[in-house]
Amino acid sequence: MNFKNLIGLGLLLVSIVAMGQESTITGTVTNMDGTPIAGANVYILGTGQGASTNTDGLYTIPGLKQRSYFLQVSYLGFQTVTKSVQVEENNTVDFVLSQNPDQLGEVIVTANRRLQDIQKTAASVSAIGVKQVEQLQVKQFNELNSIAPNFRSYDDGATGAFTLIASRGISTIDFVPTIGLYVDEVPYFTTTAFPLSLSDVEQIEILRGPQGTLYGRNALAGVIKVTSKRPTNELSGYATVGFGNLDSKEIGFGINTPVVKDKLFFRANANITDRDGFVRNLFNGKNLQNRQAMDANFRLKYYANDRLNMSLLYSLQRRESNAYAFVLVSPPDLTFQDVLENNPYEVNFNEDVLRRALTQNVAFNLKYDFEAFSLNSITSYQKTDQFSVDEFDYTAFDIQSAGRTLDLENITQEVRLASLGDTKFQWTTGVFLYRTERENLDNLRVGTDIGLVDTDLAPFAPFNRFDTPKIVQQGVAVFGQASFAITDKLTITGGLRYDHEEVDADVGRTFTNPVFPDGSFSESAAFDAISPKVALSFQATEDVFLFANAARGFRPGGVNTFVTDPDNAPFDPENTWNYEGGIKTNLLENRLKLNLTAFFINYTDQQVFTLLNQETFDFGTDNIGESRSYGLELESQWAATKGLNFTLNLGYLNTEITDYITPNPDTLQEVDFSGNELAYSPEFTGNLNVNYIQPLNKKMNLEASVDYNYQSDMFFDFGQFPTAQLPTSENQLLQEAYGLLNGRIGITTKNLDVFVWGKNITDEVYFSYGYGVGSFNAAAFGLPQTYGATVTAKF
Repeated sequence: MNFKNLIGLGLLLVSIVAMGQESTITGTVTNMDGTPIAGANVYILGTGQGASTNTDGLYTIPGLKQRSYFLQVSYLGFQTVTKSVQVEENNTVDFVLSQNPDQLGEVIVTANRRLQDIQKTAASVSAIGVKQVEQLQVKQFNELNSIAPNFRSYDDGATGAFTLIASRGISTIDFVPTIGLYVDEVPYFTTTAFPLSLSDVEQIEILRGPQGTLYGRNALAGVIKVTSKRPTNELSGYATVGFGNLDSKEIGFGINTPVVKDKLFFRANANITDRDGFVRNLFNGKNLQNRQAMDANFRLKYYANDRLNMSLLYSLQRRESNAYAFVLVSPPDLTFQDVLENNPYEVNFNEDVLRRALTQNVAFNLKYDFEAFSLNSITSYQKTDQFSVDEFDYTAFDIQSAGRTLDLENITQEVRLASLGDTKFQWTTGVFLYRTERENLDNLRVGTDIGLVDTDLAPFAPFNRFDTPKIVQQGVAVFGQASFAITDKLTITGGLRYDHEEVDADVGRTFTNPVFPDGSFSESAAFDAISPKVALSFQATEDVFLFANAARGFRPGGVNTFVTDPDNAPFDPENTWNYEGGIKTNLLENRLKLNLTAFFINYTDQQVFTLLNQETFDFGTDNIGESRSYGLELESQWAATKGLNFTLNLGYLNTEITDYITPNPDTLQEVDFSGNELAYSPEFTGNLNVNYIQPLNKKMNLEASVDYNYQSDMFFDFGQFPTAQLPTSENQLLQEAYGLLNGRIGITTKNLDVFVWGKNITDEVYFSYGYGVGSFNAAAFGLPQTYGATVTAKF
C-alpha cells in the first residue's frame, strides 16, 4: 500500500469514527401550564447549531459530538433559560418557560475565554442579561454602576469620550483606560473610541481585578465584555419611541431576518437620542451638557456547516455635546460642596465649547471546531474622528482656550485556539497583534488676559501654538492558560502572557508669534510585559464553590507629546498584582445566590501627570506612584416569590498611596502625597435592585423595577500642593456621599411594552466627574432628575 492510500484510509477511518460519535438532542418547550410553545429558539452556546420548535413545541438538533454543551432557549415575552447538558447517544432535554420564574436562572460567562457557569468560575465576575439590562435601564456606558460591587462608571459630562471607569480603586482620566473593553470580542484601546450607547445588548460581563493573561494591555483593573444579540433564523424586530423632560427624545428600531434559511442571517438596529443641556453658562446664556447621539449596528452571521461559522460586523456612533462645562474651585476658599449648595448647574466662561465624535468599527470573526479544539480568528478595524473646542481656564476672561482635530485608527488581529469538551485538562492559547495610529492638530490659543496668570506672556498675547503630534503604537502578544482537574472537586489553573510594544512619536510645533521658536522632535520607545496568573478552585458541594487566584495586569507605556525636551517624553508601563479569594453559593433550591470575595492589590509604577523637568518646565506623565488597596465584595440575588426578586451588591474599599513624591510647580519644592487616598475610591458602595412581575391576564403583565445606587464620600484628587491658605498635601476635592434612585413601571405584552421611568428620582445634586492637576481643580455636574415614557412594539 502506498503512502497516499494509507493517508486516504486514515482519513476514512477518522470520518467513520467521527460520524459514529455524533448524537441528537430532542425535546419539548412548554409554558408553565404545559402548553407547547411554537417558534421558541433552542441554541447551543458557542456553536452555530440550533433549532426552532414546531407547533407541538418539539425541537431536534442533530450532528452533535458526545461532550458537554450549554443549551439556551428563548421566546419573546418569556425568561431565557440555559441548561448544562452532557450529550450521550440518546438525549431528551425538555424546557419549561415562565414569564415570572420563582428560581434564579443559570448564567453563562466567557471570562476565561470559554463558556462557564458564573457560579463555577474562579474569578470575580458579574453579569447581567437582556432582562436585567432593561430593568436597570442600562442604555449608556456610564450606567454600569448597578452590576458589580466596587465598580463605578462616571459620566464625563460631554460626549462620553472620557467616561471614567473605577474598579477597586484604580482609575484614570487619560485616553488609555485602566480597564479593558471588549464589544463582541473586539478590543477598544482608548476612551475616545468607547461606545456611548449600549443598544441591542445580549449580555454585559464585568471582570474585576487584573486580567492581563487573557486580555493583555489595559486590563490593569479588570475587563468589561459586551455581547450583542446574535442574528438568528427567524424574522423579528422592534421599534421604540420615547420622550421625557429636558426635551429628551429617543427613536430606535431593530430587525432580524434570515437571508438564506438555516445558513445566512442578518440583524440591524439603530438608535437616535437627543437631550437638552442642564448647565447654564451665565456668560452667554447657553445651556451646556446637552447630548445628541446616533448609533447603528449591522451584523451578518453565516453558518457554513456544523463546524464553521463566520460573522461580519459594522457599527458606527456619532455623538455631539456643548461641553465641557467645568466648575473651578480653590480650597479652602471655595470647595466643590460650596458650589453644589449655592450655585448648582451654573458656570461662567467665555468660550463657546463643543465636542463632536464619529466612531466606526468593522470586525470579522471566524470560528472552526476541530475534533478536540476550536480555532477563533477575530480581525477588527476602528476609526474615530473627533473635533473639539475647549475652554482652558473656565473663567469669563480671555486667558486660554484650545481646539483639537483628532484622527484615530486601530487594527487588531487575534488567533485563538481552545480545547473543546468537559475534560480534565482544558486550555486556551493564542497570539494577538495590533497597530494604533493617532494624529492630532492641537490649537492652543493664549488670550489677551493671559497676564492675569502669567505676566511674562502678556506682552506677546494674543497668539496661537499649533502642535501636530503623530503617534504610532504597535505590538504583539502570545498567551496561554490551562486548567487541570486534580480531582473531581479540585482544579488548578495557570496562565502566562508576553506582550511587546513599540511606540514612535513625531511632534511638530509652530507659533503665530515669531518671538517663540518653532520646534519638533521624534522619539521612540519599546516596552515588554509579562502577565502571569495562577488560580485554585474547589467545588465543595454542588452548591458551594471556593476559589483563590493571583494575577498581574499592566497598562502600556507611551510618549509625552507636549514636552519641549525629548528626554522627558517616554514613560514606562504601570502594573498591578491582585490577590483574591472567594466563595460562591446557590441556596434555597436555587432561589438565593450569595457570593463573597476579599482582595488585595499592589499598584506599582503608577503613571502620574506631573512636572517632569524644573528647568524646561515640562509637564507630562511619569512613573512615580505606588499604592495599595484592599476590600470586600458581596453579591446576592434572591428569588423571593414567583415574580419578585432582589439583587443586593455591597463593596468595601480601603486605598492608600504608599509612594508619591513630586515637585510643586509653584515653589519647585518636593511634596509627599503618601498616606492619601486614591481618587474615585469611595469606602462604601452598594446597590439594591427590586423587580416585580405580576400577570394581569394570560396576555398582559405588570412590571416594576426600582434600583438604588449609593456611594460614600470620595475624592477627585490624589492631594493638593500646599499653599499659604492650605498648608497641607492631603486630599481636598471632596464629593460627599450620595445615592441615586431609579425606577420604571409599565405594562408588557408579547407585542407591545409601555413604560414610564425616572432616573435620579430624588433629584440629587452632585458632581459626576472631576480632577485636580496642580492648582487646576475642575468638576462636571451629574445629571439631575429625569423622567419620561417609552413605547416599544415587537414582532
